[in-house]
Amino acid sequence: MNRDDMERRFEQWLDEALAAEDPPDGIDAEMLATMAEANADANIGPDHPGDSYTMWAAMTALTHEVKLQGRAFKELHNTLGTQTSRVAEEIRVAYRERERDVQRETERRSRREMLSTLIDLRDRLGRGLDSVRAAEAEISRRSSRSWLARAFGKPGKRPHAEQMAALTKGYELGLERLDQTLEEFNAHEIRCEGQRFDPRRMNAVDKEESTAVPEGTVLEVYRTGYEWSGEVFRPAQVKVSCAPARAMT
Repeated sequence: MNRDDMERRFEQWLDEALAAEDPPDGIDAEMLATMAEANADANIGPDHPGDSYTMWAAMTALTHEVKLQGRAFKELHNTLGTQTSRVAEEIRVAYRERERDVQRETERRSRREMLSTLIDLRDRLGRGLDSVRAAEAEISRRSSRSWLARAFGKPGKRPHAEQMAALTKGYELGLERLDQTLEEFNAHEIRCEGQRFDPRRMNAVDKEESTAVPEGTVLEVYRTGYEWSGEVFRPAQVKVSCAPARAMT
C-alpha cells in the first residue's frame, strides 16, 4: 500500500463518517454549499486518486468546520451564561421582595397586637374612672343626707374629697396619654352615640323602644369601637332604638 492509497482510504473513511451526521449548528448554509461545490469541482470521490493538495483541502475544510463549531459552542455558552445570570437575578429580586413582604406583615401584626393591648388598657382605665366618679357621687349623696356631716362638717368640705380628686386626676391623665398614643398609631374612636346605626362599624347587642329618636339610632355605647388606618379595627357594641310594639301593629 503506497501513500496515495492511504490518503484515498482516509478520505473515503472521512466522507463516510461525516455523511451520517447532520450539518453542525452555527455553520452558514451558504458556506456548506460552497464547500460541496468545491469538492464536486475537484472530482473528489472514492474512485478518484487522491493527492496531497486534495488532502490538504479536506483538512482545511475540516479545520474551518471545527472552528465554526467551536464558535457556535462559545455563543451557546455565552447565551446560557447570560440566561443563568438573569434567572439568578430574578430569583434574588423575588426573594428580596418576599423578605420585604414578610417584614411588613410581621410589623403590621406586631402593631395590631400592641394596639389591641393599648385599647384594652384604655377600656380598663375608662371603667376605673367611671367607678371613681360613681363612688364620688355616692359619697357626696350620703354626706348630704347625714345630719352629723351637716352639723359638724366644714362648709364646702366633703370627706375624702382630696383623695377622690387625686384619683380622678390620675385616671384622666392616664387616659389622655393613651389617647395621644392611639392617635400616633393612627387609631381613632368610632363615634356612635346619637348616630345612625352602621352595621359595618357597629354591633347591635341591645335595643330599646323609643319615639324620641328615629328608629335605628344609637342610644348607648357599651364598648367603644376603633378604626385603624381607615379600616375597622374593633366594631363598637351599642344599643339601638326601635319602634314601639304598639306602633308596629
